[in-house]
Amino acid sequence: MTGAGRTLIGVDAGATHTTAAVADANGTVLVRAEGGPGAVRPGGAAAAAERIRATCADAMGKAFREVRGDVLVVGAAGAGREEERLALEAALEALRIAPRVHVTTDGAIALQSAFGDAAGIVLIAGTGSIAWARLPGGETARLGGLGAVLGDPGSGYDLGRAALRAVGLALEGRGPRSTLADTLLRRLHLRDLDELVRWAAAADVPTVAALAADVLAAAAGADGVANAIADAGADELARHVGALAGRFGRDAPVQVALGGGLLARSEEYRKRVAARVLADVPAAEIRPEAVDAVLGAIHLARTL
Repeated sequence: MTGAGRTLIGVDAGATHTTAAVADANGTVLVRAEGGPGAVRPGGAAAAAERIRATCADAMGKAFREVRGDVLVVGAAGAGREEERLALEAALEALRIAPRVHVTTDGAIALQSAFGDAAGIVLIAGTGSIAWARLPGGETARLGGLGAVLGDPGSGYDLGRAALRAVGLALEGRGPRSTLADTLLRRLHLRDLDELVRWAAAADVPTVAALAADVLAAAAGADGVANAIADAGADELARHVGALAGRFGRDAPVQVALGGGLLARSEEYRKRVAARVLADVPAAEIRPEAVDAVLGAIHLARTL
């Protein structure tokens, strides 16, 4: 039930970053805050909830309002599994961020932000990758989101891992020594293959994913190895869209939006992915701007 004077909090909780926005009862965003990873993993609901709470508190402080809101909607990576969704919802309720708490997927808030209740496909690439679709009949479908071990092609982690592999091959003499290799070795303060192996063995998923920025910068500078990595990632992401577009009907126009931290931050990669999508799905109509998923969370909060 909507009401005047309510404070709405919307959260987009990803594997590397969490964005919280505070809005008034009309859905007008007052402030935003950024925090650490808020994605929920099996057994990790309490830790994710605490990081989300801290980001919400930062946003509420910037808004010069009480730390407690009226409605909290969180779209979280990893919340597609009902067990994790319910665990995160319970953990957030216990933290008393707001009396009304609703947890859904990052895909649900991205779809809402991009298309409202209309049909379309949102392709999300950040630390991981996933595509969500709302089909013409109203049902939803997804492809990807299997995690770093099983999938996430075209994601930040995928690009970073491919770059590390290319550096390793170059140091072994089995691949070209491009500027990308020199850039990564210099940035990571590594001198040889042994140091690279030790660094890679200790690096977690967000740390590897952060290397995607170097890959895309090198690709923009016409580095051949980086270009090949970025092209391969774009091809993989486009396949997500192509597979879901087949469920919209033969040659039917399909609205497509691109989102996630990686695609939002890199216009060059977004354009590269868009070109691959159009090659695979000629009927696709791609939104030029990146999806701002937290606005979808705010919209959902207005309806509660």
